[in-house]
Amino acid sequence: ITLKEWLQKVQIGPVDMNVRLKAAMAISKTLSDFHDGGVVYYNCLTPENIILAPVEGEYTATFIDLSGALMGMFENQLKDLDLQNLGLLLNQIFQAKCQTGHRAGAGHDKGGGRWQEETKEGQDHEYGVRKRGKLPSLGEGIPLYLGTLISALLDTSASMESKVLYESAKDVYLDLKNMAANSNCHLRKTELDESTIKSRLRLRGDMFYGRQVQVSMLLHLFQSSVVVGDQPLMATIAGYPGTGKSALVNQIKKPLADLNGCFIEGKFDKHARPDAALASALNSFFGKILESNTGNKFMSMKWRIHDVIGSGSNNIMFEFLPNLQKWMADGCVPADNPTKYPSGVKGIGSSHRLKFMLCKLIGAIACRAHPLVLFLDDLQWADDMTLDIIRMMMTDPEIRHFLFLGCYRDNEVNLSHPLKAKLKAIQKQGISLISIKVGPIEKECVNTLVSEALSMPPSLCRPLSDVVHSKTGGIILFVLRFLASLNDDGDLWFSMSNRRWVYNLEGIKLKEIHDDVVSHMTQHMKSLSKTMQMGLKFASCLGPRFGSTVLE
Repeated sequence: ITLKEWLQKVQIGPVDMNVRLKAAMAISKTLSDFHDGGVVYYNCLTPENIILAPVEGEYTATFIDLSGALMGMFENQLKDLDLQNLGLLLNQIFQAKCQTGHRAGAGHDKGGGRWQEETKEGQDHEYGVRKRGKLPSLGEGIPLYLGTLISALLDTSASMESKVLYESAKDVYLDLKNMAANSNCHLRKTELDESTIKSRLRLRGDMFYGRQVQVSMLLHLFQSSVVVGDQPLMATIAGYPGTGKSALVNQIKKPLADLNGCFIEGKFDKHARPDAALASALNSFFGKILESNTGNKFMSMKWRIHDVIGSGSNNIMFEFLPNLQKWMADGCVPADNPTKYPSGVKGIGSSHRLKFMLCKLIGAIACRAHPLVLFLDDLQWADDMTLDIIRMMMTDPEIRHFLFLGCYRDNEVNLSHPLKAKLKAIQKQGISLISIKVGPIEKECVNTLVSEALSMPPSLCRPLSDVVHSKTGGIILFVLRFLASLNDDGDLWFSMSNRRWVYNLEGIKLKEIHDDVVSHMTQHMKSLSKTMQMGLKFASCLGPRFGSTVLE
């Protein structure tokens, strides 16, 4: 049937979006094949001149009436007219309207059934570039990704600061194909939220792209140590600051949660006591159990902990882990026995005892019913005692279903760094240590990130993502901050008239970016308001953790 008849059927009854996508892909593919052969269909690209035929769940599109097709010298000048007519067809397909559309600077020849192009005064040939005018309405309910695609085909504005337009039908086809393959992502956003309307770009901090090799290594290690559980395993993840080492570790949280597993995470701080990192991580873990009121779920764990460390009020573990004491006492702590963090472990005997009991505590938490992953970040600032505890945990034959993950900045750890010596010592004891290297993400991954952040087809955001990758080197932290700064500076904004994100590519090319995290963040903080800067100064005096109400 012709596309006109197909559109009439679509108007009568609802048609699934995926069916519309297949029809749009077929038309785009045929037009791409025409252009690859040096043929421009020109004003013949109308619903009456396209035949759609279903083939094995897909569509094929055949163009008829080639009387107006052009070849040779007109190809480069008129190819954009085909793209604009393609945009009109897609607009009808996805809005289920079969009436003839109206576009800027164009009229319809009722006699011949073809689109005829108005030309500018003084042009020396009959085929001209369209005048600027109002775009056909894209209608409500069309996904932002699809609306951006159609808008880029229909837009003929020559005075735009940013010309985010299509240059080939093949790019349109590939973007539609990408939309069909990732429909759950690209078809879900149909309404403009408040931040988009205000042209505020929202970037999630947990965005994760690429790293297929590293993820495979981590998941294989997870399966071997946590699921099989014969012996504990250890992996270190090294990379430059901002490359996404922690984001990589977060990829195992979901499979761990599916197994009712436990995830304990901590972070060493250069300006805080390093030996408090592990204690803080464990105390936070037991605090979450108290807050979630899921104590009964971990009743067997509580009994195992009771067996290995006891429950006496003078237990040295409770001095480090007040939330553990509350949990063991069912939330009740005697008033005459307030918990406090000790100023330090005094004496060799006390130090050995504490390390021994921490290992037993880890062994009591980890089991087949609740496998455990312990993650410590910034190992380059770890203290000798914590590294010794890690070594003891990895060599304890009673600890099973346990995986230790540690991240460190490889630019701060050379061969003479104490961490290297400790890791070698662990390996000499027969412990399997897996090293995972995390570097910048590839150019294509940056393009995918930008595409999803802006709900923009990959072909349209590639010029932007290429510049972003070039300036940031693919460091994920820099990529996110650079995009945010472009939005703040007005070089990346949401156009309500076109209903899509646009960008000033030439202005972005002139931007400069610092090549290290400290300089980059310092420059960003200087751009904040004076009130925000004052708040950051106060926050820096309060330490790494404090309640949000303090600054209110």
